[in-house]
Formats: sequence, structure tokens, C-alpha cells
Amino acid sequence: MDRLTASLVGAIASCCVGVAAAEVPAPMVAIVDTTVVLPDRDGGDAIRPHSTVLIDGSRIRAVGPSATTPVPKAAQVVDGAGKWLIPGLIDAHVHFFQSGNFYTRPDGLDLTRRVPYASEVARNKARLAATFKVWIASGVTTVVDVGGPMWNFEVRKAAQAAEAAPYVAVAGPLVSMVADPKLELDDPPIIKAASAEEAVALVARQLPRKPDYIKVWFIHQEGSDLAAQEAIVRAAADAAHQAGVPLAVHATELATAKAALRAGADYLVHSVQDEPVDAEFLALMKRNKALYCPTLWVVSGYRYAFAGLWRPTPAEQRLSDPQILSMMQDLQSIPKEELPDRIVQRMAQAKTPEPPTMMLSNLKVVHDAGVPVVMGTDAGNIGTLHGPSVFREMALMQQAGLTPLQVLRAATVTGARAARREPPAGTIVAGAPADLVLLDADPTADINNAARIVRVFRNGRMFDPDALIASIR
Repeated sequence: MDRLTASLVGAIASCCVGVAAAEVPAPMVAIVDTTVVLPDRDGGDAIRPHSTVLIDGSRIRAVGPSATTPVPKAAQVVDGAGKWLIPGLIDAHVHFFQSGNFYTRPDGLDLTRRVPYASEVARNKARLAATFKVWIASGVTTVVDVGGPMWNFEVRKAAQAAEAAPYVAVAGPLVSMVADPKLELDDPPIIKAASAEEAVALVARQLPRKPDYIKVWFIHQEGSDLAAQEAIVRAAADAAHQAGVPLAVHATELATAKAALRAGADYLVHSVQDEPVDAEFLALMKRNKALYCPTLWVVSGYRYAFAGLWRPTPAEQRLSDPQILSMMQDLQSIPKEELPDRIVQRMAQAKTPEPPTMMLSNLKVVHDAGVPVVMGTDAGNIGTLHGPSVFREMALMQQAGLTPLQVLRAATVTGARAARREPPAGTIVAGAPADLVLLDADPTADINNAARIVRVFRNGRMFDPDALIASIR
């Protein structure tokens, strides 16, 4: 067993020993006199004031008006007066092999002389239990890791065994058009496929581990043969689909996104960033019944971080992994001679990055065309922290023109589709998983209120977010 695998085994063990921050569940929990928000409904039908929700074990037993919904005598009562109850949030694009700090992507900023990449990966594995807690504290009860090393499958296993962990869906190593040698250890997260045959072999390697997705990293460089690359994507799609596994694709240009859809993509995990989407793109999305994840913040996260302008939001100050949060200040103390000239220049200019205008516009067009949109952050990339980055992402979705309720729908019921969870996951109805978030402000008035978390329920178990973060060492 190598040191990195041993670190992950230790993390799995620590996940399974119990969580002091979780409040001991009663045989039944009753959240009484709360305002239930139903993101799968429209208009006034989506908001149900003075409601009671009964949780029995890991499932919702009943939802109804408080005046007519009896509360069993043995139930633990949670006073929901003046509060709002939403389904647990779903981040449909994360990467557990990355931490969000400055050392996690040496292909973007090489600081390996200061922190070797192997050490950073080992730290991420050893910190897995803390990362799980951060997600729960942030009200995120389901995540989709759309690509990483083969140890991703152990992450899923660890989450299943832990008390304070989200539901985790995973993909294994990315089938890529290009190599990324700076991320290559003994278990690389990205592997180049130079042909359709190599793509099929990479898919076959993952299938015994029962991936929730196969992921393609569709990077089209100038001079590359787009048709040949599309054939590689199609081969991966066909091999995945034959095994009943959907295909997720990283394709950030209109041309590559269309090629991915023609090849059979089920899930575009990024926005089209280079030009406006067109009728052909929308038709392909609808033909494939594909999901669209805009990841609006992640590019800005890099830009703010590399300019020395990244600052934590109040939600990040409250809910981030304290270790990662402190590391986000490291760029200020690293000697300039250890930094690339481009980073030194950006820090000297301290220019506020432009907003992601094209991505915002395309999101609105895609959403209004009836294409299902999901919320995802690409958490783990530099400047996009696990957990509370969801609030940056949802704020940008609102800025793009989606209503708060539409953003919540993307982050709950539609997100459940991306996580491949069976209905009625992502909703608040009898029989649904008891994954819920209690807020002290109205998220349908302003999506930023989704960060006002009082309690989180995961599989019916109630967590105090502040106690969870305090328990992280």
C-alpha cells in the first residue's frame, strides 16, 4: 500500500467513527410551523407557510399544514417558526482530488518547489473527512465528482460509510484529448486517449468500479483535427452507454460543445464560454436530453486568486475548511522570485476581473429554451472552495436572470438528476430522502439567503453547521 492510499484509508476510518457535531436523532423528528419551499413547483404553489415536516429515520414521512399534521409524542420537535425549509443543495460539479488552495493545480500555478504535488494530494486524502463536513455545513447534501484519480471510487465508499458526508456520485480519470503531466502521479486524474481504441480501453478500465459517469476532457487546440477528436468522444460515449453509464463532457467552446453533443454527451459540465449558443446547439441539447452546468464562478476564482484579490465571503468565513481558508493568503507571503512573472504582474496590477458576461448570457438563453440547468461549482479548483462556493455560484445564476426559485430548482430537483438519484430526491414530499436545510431568511426573495443556514439534515440526521466546522482539526 503506497503512502497516498494509506492516507485515504485513514481518512475513511476517521469518517466512520462518529461525528460529535451531529445531534442525536430521536425516533422521529418534526420540523413544525416552518415555511416549506418546493423548488419543483411554480409560483405561489412553491411556498407553503405554517407547515410541518415529519422525518422518520432517513426519509420524510409526511408534509402538511401544521394545523392538521399531528406530531407524535416521541418526536424531537424543531421549531421552524420564522424559518424556511428547502431540499438539501446539490453541487453537480466538484473534484475531491483538488482542495481549492494555490498548490492544488500545478498545471495552472506551479509551486511544487514549495509544496510537492504528491504532498498536496496526500493532504487532500487525509483531509477527506473534513471536506465532507464542510459540504454538510454548507447545506450541500449531494455532490457529483465529475472526474479524478481512480481513488475517487474510494471517496464514494468513504461517503457512504460516514455520518457527516454528502451523497457522492463519481467519475474516474478523465478521458482526455491532451496529456497533463504536472498532475500525473501513480494514479493520474487525466489520461490522454490518442485514438478511439484508447478511449474505449480507458472506459473499460473504469466500468468494473461502477462509475456514475464517464468523463471526457474535450480540449481542442489550434491545428487539432476536430472530427478526429469527435470520433474519440463518440467511442467513449458508445462504450459508456453500452454499460448504462452516461457521458459527461468538459467542452467550453461552442464548436467542441456541439461536437460532444453530436457524439452523444449527456451532460455538459461547463458553460459555452467563447460565443453565444445558437439554435443548433439548443436542438442538440434537447435531442440528447442533456443537462447543462454553467460553472460561472470558477474562472473568476482563478483570476481573483492570481491577482491577489481573492477574499472570503461571509459564508466562506463561516463554513470553509479553516485550513484551506488560511492557505488562501499564502500568495501574499511567497517571495516574488518564486512566482511566475505573469502572477507577479497580475498582483502588481491588482485589476478586478471582468464578470463572465458570455457565460451569464448563455445560461439565460439555455434556461429559457427549456434545457435543464443544474448548479455546479467545479469546487477544488484554485479559488473555488469546497462547500460555500455554492453561494457564489447561485448568486451568479441569479445575476444571469434566473429567479431565486429557478436557481433553487437547478440546485435541488434538477441537480438530483445530475447526481443520478431516483425521484423524489431533491424534493420535500413524503418518501423523499430526509436531506433538508433550515434557513433563517427567505431564499425565494434573494438566493443569497440560502447561506443563512440554521440546521442541515442528511439522511434524517440533524447537524449544526457551526459545530461541524468547529469540530474540524
